[in-house]
Amino acid sequence: MVGIFYYTREVLNWSSTQNLLLAAGQGVTYIAGALVAGHWARLLGRVRALWAVYIVSGLLALIAGFWPTPAVITIVLLIFPAINAASWPILESLVTSGVGTHQMSRRIGVYNLVWSGVNAISVAGTGWLIAQTHAGLFFVGALATILAGLVLFGSRRLDTIAPTHAHAEPEPALLHQRKLALALSRIGLPATFVVIFSLAAMLPSLPVMQHLETIPRTVVGSVWLLARWGAFAVLGATTAWHCRPRLLLLAAAVMLVAFFGVTLSPSRWFDVSWQFDLAYMMAWQVVLGMAMGLIYSGSLYFGMVLSKGSTEHGGYHEALIGLGSVLGPGSAALMQTINPGNPNIGIATVGVVVGLCVAVSAVTSIRLRSRTPSS
Repeated sequence: MVGIFYYTREVLNWSSTQNLLLAAGQGVTYIAGALVAGHWARLLGRVRALWAVYIVSGLLALIAGFWPTPAVITIVLLIFPAINAASWPILESLVTSGVGTHQMSRRIGVYNLVWSGVNAISVAGTGWLIAQTHAGLFFVGALATILAGLVLFGSRRLDTIAPTHAHAEPEPALLHQRKLALALSRIGLPATFVVIFSLAAMLPSLPVMQHLETIPRTVVGSVWLLARWGAFAVLGATTAWHCRPRLLLLAAAVMLVAFFGVTLSPSRWFDVSWQFDLAYMMAWQVVLGMAMGLIYSGSLYFGMVLSKGSTEHGGYHEALIGLGSVLGPGSAALMQTINPGNPNIGIATVGVVVGLCVAVSAVTSIRLRSRTPSS
């Protein structure tokens, strides 16, 4: 869902606006899939529900691989997020079921390292796959779902873990800040995915990226994902942030600045080389990934520990991700359509959306400060 924008740019010759429209459409279907995940899991059981997800995902990938026409690929790319979204709340529930707060934190840390590590490697390798064979991107996706199903087949006992198994109570300091932690999570998480899917759609079309061939372009475009993986590693090994939800506000402000750092090259205003632009953009990607890692880890931990690892809350968590995908790319695509001659309007629009989220988070933090002990 992130690397595909390089495919649409390189193979289908889509513009940044078309990529943003795709991301917004994927956000809509992603929300739908996330919200039905709980019902799906209750109907089939969590493991059977995941099997169904992987089977359908694999079939969709094979369809796109065997019939890679623009129409077929577009339809597949709009259906796939709904299926994909249904899996994450179930996985999050399985990971966090039946454990205390510190063990939950450790599990979430490992969980984040696995999916984000595969995500970074996948995006970095997208350019190589495109250069070898266009359909390879979809066949590798199909293979991945088959492997996931085989791994799951050996883990059928997971369905015996009750989602509501007794949990140790969250840290007292976090309980005192429950409203603040949940509020900042519900604002910061969609803001993060406003940036993630907007940036994913914009990156292949950034001027500095046009100096690179397909393979190095996707490697450079995966730096922020590698940095996010590093943040997950640090956060998974520490607990000091557990009772400091206001760190999400700080991270959101840093994320906003870093987004502009990645998308706006110094050569727009200064006489510098494109190599300087590239190094500047990569450095800001590191900052961006670290800020995103903190927001995602905090949001997932606060939400799951305060809801005792429920699949329903995992669904809300994923729906907020979809909301971010709709708001960011959708608003940017709209403004770029209205002002097609202004390449910066989409960047500015995303900045405004994220800036509003930061402002609302700040107001929320101030309003709740007098009602909760200091973090």
